[in-house]
Amino acid sequence: MKKILFVLSIALGAMTFTSCQQETALNPNPEFDPKADDSTPTGGGSAATFLASTDPLNRAALLEDFTGVRCGFCPDGHVKAAAAQAELGADKFIIMAVHTGIYANPAAGWADFTTPYGTAIDAQADVSGYPAGTINRLPASTLGVQAQRGGSAMSRGSWKTAAIAVNALEAPVNIGAEATIDANNLLTVNVDLFYTQGESAVNHINVALLQDGLVSKQAGGSPQNAYVQNHVLRDLITGQWGEPVTESTNASSRISKTFTYTVPADYNGTGPDGGGAVVLDDLKVVVFVTRGRVDVLNAIEIDIK
Repeated sequence: MKKILFVLSIALGAMTFTSCQQETALNPNPEFDPKADDSTPTGGGSAATFLASTDPLNRAALLEDFTGVRCGFCPDGHVKAAAAQAELGADKFIIMAVHTGIYANPAAGWADFTTPYGTAIDAQADVSGYPAGTINRLPASTLGVQAQRGGSAMSRGSWKTAAIAVNALEAPVNIGAEATIDANNLLTVNVDLFYTQGESAVNHINVALLQDGLVSKQAGGSPQNAYVQNHVLRDLITGQWGEPVTESTNASSRISKTFTYTVPADYNGTGPDGGGAVVLDDLKVVVFVTRGRVDVLNAIEIDIK
């Protein structure tokens, strides 16, 4: 911000102070002053609105909870995920419920919350039973817990332990993001990345759209016929494995990207066998960066304005 000369009027000074307050309110990292470093991000963007912290940070844990409406033990997984999030903090433990597998596949009389992406993510994790989960798509053994079958999939009793291990890891990249939606249901997601460490492997930006408050029949649920489904993956805006980062990912690199997506009225239809209507106020966005298809380097969840 330009220096204000002493001779300027008190009224102009008050206007400048108000402007500073508004910029701070838009910053999702209140401890980080985006004006402290005025270098220009790679790929466009304004340094004054750069959203990612430049301080070294540890990773947020991203749980991909493989679940299904006909899975009787899955509600207990939802309970354990919610408890871990409450204990570790919503910024340190992010939940993405991926409805996939035999208990989620379309069936008469049951809601269909599946996506085109769940099967491949499930297969990569090497899931052998439900509910299962991965934490940052890392091998379970490297996080100090037992894998279901040697891959990254683990049972619900291990999620919190694995998340604590991830929270102790340094994040090579920090993520800042904001999302807005207009009257035509056009969702715009601005993503800023700051690399605190260099990355030689190809990284991918993943932007996921989630929805809370979906009511459906759920085996093992309470109540069974009006169970509330939260954190439900609706779409991967950047596709199955994300958008490759083509810019430099050396230490101190800044990258800014903008993604747009038209939110539909529903997913898989609104009938009893569909996925239900979209409620804009119940949507949220998760942005995460992977090393290739695995190893979530960091993640952030944001509300939509």
